[in-house]
Amino acid sequence: MMLANKPNGYSSSVANTSEKEVSDISESEANYDENRVESAQPDLVVAKDEGRWVWRLRLLVAFVLMSAMIAVCVGVYLNGRRNEQESFERDFEGLVDKLVISFESVAKQRFGAIEIFVSGVTVTANQTWPFVTPQEYTRRATAVHEMAALLYSIMLVRVTDDQRTEWEEYTAANQDWKREGMAFLMSMDPADIVAAPMSPTIMDKDTTHDVRVIDAGPGPYFVSWMTNPVNNGTATNDNFYRDSEHRANMDYVIANKRPAFGPSFDYVDPATPKDDRYNIYRAASDLEYQGDPTAVVQFPIYDTLGRGRSVVAIFFTIVYWRTYFDGLLPNGADGIYVILENTCGQQYTYQVDGLEAKFFGHGDLHSPKYDYLSKGTDIDLIFDFAAEQDEDPSCHYSIRVYPSDEFRDRYETSEPLLFAIILAAVFVFTAAVFLLYDYMVERRQKAVMKSALQSGKLVQSLFPAAVRDRLYEEQEAKNKSSTWQAEKNPGENHKEAIASEYPDTTIFFADLVGFTKWSATRTPVEVFQLLEALYGEFDTIANKRDVFKVETIGDCYVAVTGLPNPQEKHAEIMVKFSVDCLAKMRNIVLSLVATLGEDTAALAMRVGLHSGPVTGGVLRGQKSRYQLFGDTVNTASRMESNGMSGKIHVSQSTADELVKLGRSSWLVACDEKLPIKGKGDMQTYFVQPSSQTNSVSRQSSS
Repeated sequence: MMLANKPNGYSSSVANTSEKEVSDISESEANYDENRVESAQPDLVVAKDEGRWVWRLRLLVAFVLMSAMIAVCVGVYLNGRRNEQESFERDFEGLVDKLVISFESVAKQRFGAIEIFVSGVTVTANQTWPFVTPQEYTRRATAVHEMAALLYSIMLVRVTDDQRTEWEEYTAANQDWKREGMAFLMSMDPADIVAAPMSPTIMDKDTTHDVRVIDAGPGPYFVSWMTNPVNNGTATNDNFYRDSEHRANMDYVIANKRPAFGPSFDYVDPATPKDDRYNIYRAASDLEYQGDPTAVVQFPIYDTLGRGRSVVAIFFTIVYWRTYFDGLLPNGADGIYVILENTCGQQYTYQVDGLEAKFFGHGDLHSPKYDYLSKGTDIDLIFDFAAEQDEDPSCHYSIRVYPSDEFRDRYETSEPLLFAIILAAVFVFTAAVFLLYDYMVERRQKAVMKSALQSGKLVQSLFPAAVRDRLYEEQEAKNKSSTWQAEKNPGENHKEAIASEYPDTTIFFADLVGFTKWSATRTPVEVFQLLEALYGEFDTIANKRDVFKVETIGDCYVAVTGLPNPQEKHAEIMVKFSVDCLAKMRNIVLSLVATLGEDTAALAMRVGLHSGPVTGGVLRGQKSRYQLFGDTVNTASRMESNGMSGKIHVSQSTADELVKLGRSSWLVACDEKLPIKGKGDMQTYFVQPSSQTNSVSRQSSS
C-alpha cells in the first residue's frame, strides 16, 4: 500500500510516537464495570438467574415435601393413637356400664334375699317376741347365706329388763335348735349330735372385757340367739347392745326401720391377729375367704308385716365385698379397677379380670389420668330408703370404676407408628425418585443450556441483541406454525426485512501489515493460530468497550459503535478500542515469536475510522449474517487502506466527533488531503494521544 508525498516531518512526529503514549488511553480506561461483560452475554445472565431460581424452587419443593411428610406422618400417627384412644374409651364405657348394671342387679338380688328372709322370720314366728325360735332356721339361713354370699349371721333378739328372767328361762329350755342346726349342716341324725349347752344368762358383749361377764343391766338387751353357721362354739345370749362398735347402728335401725352398714374390716395387714371371727369366716368354704374387707349389715326384724310394726330383732350379718364383683364381666375383659368407698372414710381397690375379682389394696389406687372416665353407683340407690329421721351413723357405700394401665395397654399397638414409618418410607422413596428425576433433568438441562449458551454466544457474536431477539421470535413463530399451512399459503412465508438505519456510528477497519508475505511461508494452522490469538483478544476488548464486532475477512477486522443502541461518544469509544487493539497486537506478536518465527515480530496493524450513518441488517438464508451497508463503510475501508502501520487513520467526520467531545488534542491533521474515489479529496487525521503536533505529511509505506 502506497502513500504519496509524505514529508519527513510526519515521521518524526507521528511514526515515532512511543508505545507508552499509545497505551495511555488503554491504561486509563482499564477499570470498567464487570457487569458490562455479563451484559455482552445476556443468555449467561439469564441462565444464572434461572439457575438461582431453580435452586430456590428445589429448596422450596424439598421444604414442602419434608413438611408434608412430617405433617402427614405425625397426622397418621396421632390419628392412629386417637382411634386407639377412642376404641379404648368406647370399649371401657361399654364394660363399665355392664359392670355397674350387673353390680346393681347382684346387690339387689342379694339384699333382697336377706329382706325376704327376715320377713319370713316375722311370718313364721309362732310365739310372742322375744320368745321366738323359728322352725328350720338353719336350713333357711343357709339358703340365704348362699344367695347373699354371707360369711356369718346372728339373729339378735330385743329383751327388756322385765323380760330378762323369763328370757333366760326360755333360752335354757329351747336349745334343741342348735343340735338340729348342726345335724343339718353335717347331714346327720339330730339324735347322733351331742351339742354343748349354751349360756342361759345374758352376757356383756363389751369388748373392753378380757373375759365374758354377766351383763349387769340395765336393758334393753340385743342378745345373740340363733346363728349361722352353728357349731359347738356358738355363743348365746351375748348382749351386742353393749358393743360400742355396733350400738349406734342398732339405734339407727330401730329408729328408722331400715338396714344400716357398718365400717369394713379385714385381715390383709399381716399385723392384724387372726381371731375366732377369721376362723368362722374361713369356715364358709364356698366363698373362699381370703382375709380381705367385709362389712356388718344390720337388717330390722319386725313383730308384724302390717302398719305400726316395731323392730323386735336385728339380723346381724357379715357381707363379703369381693364376691359382689365376681362374675360381672365376660372372660377377657381384664384390668378394670373398682373402688369401694364409704362415708366412714374407707377406700378399697379391687381389680376385676373377667369373671374373677381380687382385692388389689387399701385406698384408691387408680391412676388420676383416668378420672374423666369415672362411673359408679351408690348402694343406697339399690334400697328404696325413706328420708332419714335421725342423725345417720352408718357407713354409706358406693363404687367407682376406672380402667387400669393394663387395660389401656391392650389398645396401644405399634400400628400407628408402623403406618407412619411406612408412609415416611413412601415419601422418602418418592423424594428419592424426584431427586433422581430432578438430577437427570438438571443434567440434561445443563447439556441443553451448555449447547444453548454456546449457540447463543455464537449468535451474540454475529448479531446485535435486538436483531438476535428478533430472529429468535421469528424462529419460535416458525416452529409454532405447521408445515402444511406454509405449503398451502406460500405467500405467507414473506417476512418483513430486519434492517435499521443508525445515524450516528463509527466504523472500524483494521488490517495486518505484512500479513500476505508472512502467511506465504506459514502453514494454515499457524496462520489460524495467529489470527485466533489476535481476534480473540480483540473480541474481549470489544466486549469491554461496548463495541459491536461485525465480521472478519481474512486479516481484516471490522467493528462498529453506535449500534444497535445509540452511543453519544461512539467516536471516542472506537478510538479507545483502537488504541487497546494496537497495544494488544504488539504484545501478542511478540509472545508468538518463539512459536511462529522471528519475522512474526515485524507484523503490524493499521486502523481506519470513519463516522456517519449506516444501515445494518440481516440477509436471511441458510447462513444468515449481520451486515452493514452505506457509504460510511466504504469510507472507513478507505481510511484503513490509506493509513500507516501502527497508526489510527480517521476521517474528517470522526475528527469532528472527537472535537465535539473535547478530544481535539488527540488529532494530528495530515497536510495533504486524501483523494477518495467518489468523494474527491478529503482532509484526514491520525490519532496521536498526548501529542501536540498539528500537522503531518504522508510518505509511502508497505
